[in-house]
Amino acid sequence: MSKFLKVMITLAVIAVMASPAMSAEIKLNGYYRLQGTMESQNTVKNTDTTRAWADQRLRMKVTDKLNDNITVVYYGEYDAPFGVTGGKTVAGGGGQLSADGVGIETKNFYVDFKVPNTTWAVRTGIQGFGFGQYESFVTHDDMNGISARGMAGPLKITAGYFKWTENAYDKSDDINYYHLNGEMKVNDQVKFGLTAALVSNDSAAAKNGTAALTDDYYYGAYGSYTMDKFGFAGSLLFRNASGQDSSATDGDAFMLNLYAKAKLATGNIKVHGIYIPADDSTGGTDRFSANQSGWELHADNLMIFGTDIYYNNGLQGGKALDSAYGGYGLMGLTVSGDYKLPAAAYLKYGAGYFMTADKSPKSTTAALGSDLGFEVATQIGKKFAEKYDLSLRGAYGFMGDFYKTTAGSPEDTYKVVAMLNVSF
Repeated sequence: MSKFLKVMITLAVIAVMASPAMSAEIKLNGYYRLQGTMESQNTVKNTDTTRAWADQRLRMKVTDKLNDNITVVYYGEYDAPFGVTGGKTVAGGGGQLSADGVGIETKNFYVDFKVPNTTWAVRTGIQGFGFGQYESFVTHDDMNGISARGMAGPLKITAGYFKWTENAYDKSDDINYYHLNGEMKVNDQVKFGLTAALVSNDSAAAKNGTAALTDDYYYGAYGSYTMDKFGFAGSLLFRNASGQDSSATDGDAFMLNLYAKAKLATGNIKVHGIYIPADDSTGGTDRFSANQSGWELHADNLMIFGTDIYYNNGLQGGKALDSAYGGYGLMGLTVSGDYKLPAAAYLKYGAGYFMTADKSPKSTTAALGSDLGFEVATQIGKKFAEKYDLSLRGAYGFMGDFYKTTAGSPEDTYKVVAMLNVSF
């Protein structure tokens, strides 16, 4: 038996023994994912960088409901690519011969407390949080802090305070993240929300897209309107950066997302448009900066220009961000959807075209073209015994002249993945 399984079994036994015999409810869920991948995402002309490998990931979440008000959660992960120790393996073979890898990652651990006789709950510890209503730009990651959620009249409130970096304990040189969101469901058709957030970087080092000694303020609004089988939605997010000691890092940016959705007889279809203006500042500060979560544009079933949501290891996609974060802005249009097929089979697809908002902004070197490219992607799969999910997915990127170099036009890219996914 591997060390990982021994550790997980031990944790589960300890949790059971530590809980009151007749009052605790313990659940174990998560997924096992095995993927065989072949890809080439190098756009340089006449450069063949095709790679192929197999990897696997196990994520397990233990939830111990002590009573109606208190829940304790631990969420762990272990990666073991075939024949490789794994990026987080600190001892043992990992995915190599003899295995016995030591390298469990802690994704989350927190305590949820539902305040008695109210709609409010408080969560303390490492938890997932971020800008999910805004295509996960800025941040959408696991972080350490405190969040609260509940109702204030007709408003559903979510608030959070998180510490991204603690430097010297006796100095104000940390990076703190504050977030407040209010959402209102007007009726069964209309919903809207407002967001305000601050990433305060008092550190002398940049972190997660925030410049050193700079306060980044974010203001957003989102909403949706649904009528029977059709719906429309949108979001608008503004960023205002203000240097604490200097105006050199001052900057502004915004992002607009629009959606149209429809429910079909056996599936769904969505059209998504995105616009981010180019950075025309002389200091390169009027733009959104890359964040480390790597989860942007994950809901359009893309694998090359958008984020591949099933990614374990290798390249995660997100080529559209080359333009957005590079100062060229971004304009994109995607169509995606899914269909239920007979005999527990299914089909998912996505297609998207992306281009710069300006190929020659003042803030950076002019690109040789404005066309990032076009992607087509699809996934077909079938579930056996309800949980044993086998699928094949692939994407092809027709790369545009934005990636052109002095060597000539860019190479097209592709990614093909055979996957086994078992959720539990």
